[in-house]
Amino acid sequence: MKKKIFLISGGSSDIFQNLVKENYFNKSKVIAIFNSKKKLIKNKNIEYLKLDYKKKINLKIYEEIFIKYKKIIFINFASKKTNEIFLNINKNDFMRDININTLSYFSICQFIIPFMIKNNWGRIINISSTGGEKGDVGTTIYTSSKLASNGITNILSKEFARFGITSNTIKLGNFNTGMFLNLNENLKKKILNEIPSKKTGQVANIYKAINFILNSDYTNNANINIDGGYR
Repeated sequence: MKKKIFLISGGSSDIFQNLVKENYFNKSKVIAIFNSKKKLIKNKNIEYLKLDYKKKINLKIYEEIFIKYKKIIFINFASKKTNEIFLNINKNDFMRDININTLSYFSICQFIIPFMIKNNWGRIINISSTGGEKGDVGTTIYTSSKLASNGITNILSKEFARFGITSNTIKLGNFNTGMFLNLNENLKKKILNEIPSKKTGQVANIYKAINFILNSDYTNNANINIDGGYR
């Protein structure tokens, strides 16, 4: 059997794409699911699969691949943030974001966990957000979906630890990518002023946390904050 494979949800996310750019996944096979029109960074070890997150996630075509690997790591980067005051939220927008942020995570876990059980080893890492969980004006959908995904991770950590499977959450703060770059300048300054170091994070810190979880069989149901102290 081959050694290690990563399954990534949210393969087009800015965080994952920056990790690819910095060559953090150069030595492992990666299957990265995405649902975006963004231009993706190519890598010989990464196989991209475009799926519609609004529909049921079907990965049966990859069953024969996952059977060949002893160590399977699933990392959920998938995230969609819609800013809207509660009374103005459209039900379709609510369900779209829930499908992307929560239901896709649920579906992929149901697919991949049986392979992990067979190997008696697995790592499930849910990428969340300290700001998203704290909640703010206009973040009803985002905060609800992130808290729901964290709840799933919590239960997985209890149900499958006996099979050598750990389930953990990495909560990110502000990085000089994606959502932060799309904020207006005044809001950026406000956020930076609330971070003790007065700066955004580097993606290298995210990979260090991922690597720590991969190599620790006793880190389970942990919430690792990488936010520079921003709360």
